[in-house]
Amino acid sequence: MSIFPLFTLIAIAITNVTSFIPSPITSLSSNKLHTIPKLQPLFLSTSDEPTTTTTTTSSFYALDPESTEAKSITSSLGITPTQHELLIDLSHLVVEWNDRLNLISRKDCTVNVVFGRHVLPSVALLPLLKLEGKEEKKKVVDVGTGGGFPGLPLAILFPSVEFTLVDSVGKKLRAVSDMADELSLTNVQTHHGRAELMVDESASLHYEQYDVCVGRSVAALPKFCFWIQDLLNQDDGKLVYIIGGEVEEVVTLRLEDDVPLDRLIGDGTSDKRALILSASSVKEVAKESGEKKQRVGVPGTKRKSNSKRKNREARGGWVKRDNAEKKQRGYDDFKRFDSGTF
Repeated sequence: MSIFPLFTLIAIAITNVTSFIPSPITSLSSNKLHTIPKLQPLFLSTSDEPTTTTTTTSSFYALDPESTEAKSITSSLGITPTQHELLIDLSHLVVEWNDRLNLISRKDCTVNVVFGRHVLPSVALLPLLKLEGKEEKKKVVDVGTGGGFPGLPLAILFPSVEFTLVDSVGKKLRAVSDMADELSLTNVQTHHGRAELMVDESASLHYEQYDVCVGRSVAALPKFCFWIQDLLNQDDGKLVYIIGGEVEEVVTLRLEDDVPLDRLIGDGTSDKRALILSASSVKEVAKESGEKKQRVGVPGTKRKSNSKRKNREARGGWVKRDNAEKKQRGYDDFKRFDSGTF
């Protein structure tokens, strides 16, 4: 083969390969140069993780409590500068406790996150509770308080109202009690146990004794209503519940009000809303929850005794044998087989 045809074949091959390489393309309609972006080689990827950065949900509504915006929001609610400082102190205490105990999500737990996502939604309830100007002392129960929300921020705003913060996790309540002491909140007490058993444990202290019950995404609302139905004053008691997402139809049909929290504290400040139910509506919703009451340790009640079983010996119990009796071996009439008979 001649050397010239060989060079010709190599040149054709190179031309075909380079025709697939992206090159700058000049637009005919303008003098601007548009370059096709190069694709990243696959072998350069060292991880299956996406390279795009994402913002965590917990930091969406973070807000610096020292900022002018934060002070403007609390001032618009009628919160005094002194109370605002206590809310800042509370935010710091929650962060400190959260390092030792999982009060709230530990991911991105900063003072700004605590203030924006937990404190502000709590104080947003202030105009909805309507506890001012009452002669008799009002009582509020916070069921499922967790890290003290919304109970502790509200206790700062209503120093003359008695707050009972309830949770079934004792170590969380110890943290809540400590924070209340640090903030000198003498109107806060805690109750360790389940809300649905409070009346059984002490009816005089809890049965229809509370003017307002507050809660924050503790459980499905029909179940929550079942738990707290006997705690509310039946004359004018109400439930104020912070929630996000969908609500059951059995609840929406009986709502007194459904208030987006950002309507109270500013557009874009929260994705939650407050639902308000009267004490009678709470009972109606509780009836359709599917839950059943289990009274435990009710004072003045005794377990029914079964007289028929009183003198009955336990099955398998040990009984002293009388040696004078004939032993029952099970083979008294046994006859040995005699092979000679066949």
